[in-house]
Amino acid sequence: MKVIENYKRAIENSDETLLNEVFAPQVRIEVPAGASLDHPGKTASYIMSQVARTAPGIKSILTADAGNNWYFLGFEGQIDGQKLQAVDQVHLNKDGKIDQLIIYMRPIPAAQKFGELITQ
Repeated sequence: MKVIENYKRAIENSDETLLNEVFAPQVRIEVPAGASLDHPGKTASYIMSQVARTAPGIKSILTADAGNNWYFLGFEGQIDGQKLQAVDQVHLNKDGKIDQLIIYMRPIPAAQKFGELITQ
């Protein structure tokens, strides 16, 4: 699915413009060790464009269709020299835009550091 491929590419390349194209006007983001917040699409695009800056070299390693407009995307990268693994659980609305994003990450210290950096 094109929106999922574009999301992966945008995360890997810190592409705020591409994220803005795939996000709905309102996006719920749940980050590890952080709050679940609803953001305007442009704000969500900016926040998520910081992932590759926070975790340089992050790469997509897996994509799966979970059904009911949900997708799982696996990523690997580093944060402050520590390896991390992340799974983004992404939901598409009726218009085919991302309206919900839940981020799972391990190990816990990397997730906590990511949560601190991404919400600054």
